[in-house]
Amino acid sequence: MLFNRFEYAQRVLVSISAQTLPVDQSKLYISIDGYAGSKAEVQGKPDNTRAIEELARTTFPNATIRRMEKNTFPESLRFLEDSLLASHPDATWFGFFEEDYVLSPDYLAITAQMSAAAEPIDDIAIVAATGETLDPDKRDVEGIFPIGHLWAYLVRVAHVRERRDDLQLFRQQMSGKPYWDRDKSALALVMASRGVFPVGVANDHQRLGLVFKFNRIGVTTGLSYGEYIGAEGEHMTEKSFARFNFSPPTSVPFDIRSVDFAAKVQDLRDQFRADLAKRLAERYVITKIRAFSAQRSFQKLSRWRQAAELFGQAFRSLF
Repeated sequence: MLFNRFEYAQRVLVSISAQTLPVDQSKLYISIDGYAGSKAEVQGKPDNTRAIEELARTTFPNATIRRMEKNTFPESLRFLEDSLLASHPDATWFGFFEEDYVLSPDYLAITAQMSAAAEPIDDIAIVAATGETLDPDKRDVEGIFPIGHLWAYLVRVAHVRERRDDLQLFRQQMSGKPYWDRDKSALALVMASRGVFPVGVANDHQRLGLVFKFNRIGVTTGLSYGEYIGAEGEHMTEKSFARFNFSPPTSVPFDIRSVDFAAKVQDLRDQFRADLAKRLAERYVITKIRAFSAQRSFQKLSRWRQAAELFGQAFRSLF
């Protein structure tokens, strides 16, 4: 799944072509989201989508490639899902990869081993090796943990099918609106009506919420077998990217013998629930409590202190 960032697309496509597990181009689908109506267009940035399409066709001449004319992120994803389901009805796992996660050469080999180990355990719906765990304290730690972001992952096809009605509702809510200008409150409410916790209204947050809704588990390695490069995008700036301190590629070899999904599945389920609850608390409950406490403290100040505080807030917001 590609957008309008040529350098990102180039690095990711090269990393896919350089995998130790060869890529069968007849099973590869590349979707390039459109420029018209995109945030890049609003910001006056150049249209790179045609150049990215040429790059993709040069790198993978036998892949199925589609470039959207309009910026319609959910439809771009739908093209990938529909193409895979129609062309490979007997597949048990699909892979989804975004343009801002560069794969290490053994990434596909690692995730293929993980999906094979998870095959008899229906509870495990997603496997990845990004190191992007749901609980930040588990990052850079050797082992398998609940997943936090869906950048480069394999998903069980049965789960793709069971979540389609919910994602169709998500797409309907987004219809006619660019992804960057979506009505976040309306999206959160409509997905909550389907039993999806509003950890966020980004694409991967919706999919993680659906994993939880269907009582599945998404897992990733604690170590990163690739590199997240998304310093510029819908949810990130160079400043915030530096603050998150994403994990660099590890040099520790992956050993599937250390992964016993059957023995760990209940622990992983408990961790997933606990980590999701922790993230919800951090994002909503704790934030609300702090805001309420700050308001109560403000009300106790004298009028001149309140005026000084408001003036200071205005000054900080300006400068």
